[in-house]
Amino acid sequence: MDVVSAVVKYNQQTLGRDKLCRIIQYASRLSSYLLQQGGASVDWVNRAKTLDKQTSTSRKLFRLGKSLDMIIGAIRAKDIHHDNILKVLIICRRATLALYYIIDHITWAARLGLYKATPKDWSKFQAKFWAIALVFGLLRNLYEILNLIFVPIKKHDGGEESNSQGSSVTSRLMTRPQLFLDTVKNSADFLLPFNVMGVIELNVGLAGLLGLISSIAGAIPVWNPNMKLKPS
Repeated sequence: MDVVSAVVKYNQQTLGRDKLCRIIQYASRLSSYLLQQGGASVDWVNRAKTLDKQTSTSRKLFRLGKSLDMIIGAIRAKDIHHDNILKVLIICRRATLALYYIIDHITWAARLGLYKATPKDWSKFQAKFWAIALVFGLLRNLYEILNLIFVPIKKHDGGEESNSQGSSVTSRLMTRPQLFLDTVKNSADFLLPFNVMGVIELNVGLAGLLGLISSIAGAIPVWNPNMKLKPS
């Protein structure tokens, strides 16, 4: 597939456009910080901030109905029989994200004035579910990484020896680039909801950089489905 065809295919996907908007959103946030620190005019700084805000609102439109996708995904995850721990983590993450997206729809309506409420308060409430979903995601990443590291060596007679560690650990991890990418995405995102809730205070530049890293990591599996962590 040539680059033009790949771009067209990517843009045809709602998820692809959402990921693209997220990249623009956090790139704009980082740019506003760098412009301000670099002594750029107030006009350019405000332009970057406006782009950040507008893309954030656009993303909420792209995500309408996403809560239903999460609920269906959680139900389908019940069919995972080879690993009960993995199944529970995936179900819990998707169920939490379903609530996150329901609140996201309310926040979007409040921003547009369709629902009389304070968007900032709803955003803080929404961030709590984002943080919980990230915890489940990172637990899943850690669980799979440990499974890769502590792989039992099979004897010729079918028995098991002690778990092995050594030079082969790196090669095992390299067999799952999808896992590495998902871990980067979740790790980069982890502090952001706490920043929204006011639990910690990140400067705009750091928040923009972390969001940009996680956005790029999240867009790669949409561009190349082979990089998607499965089951998900």
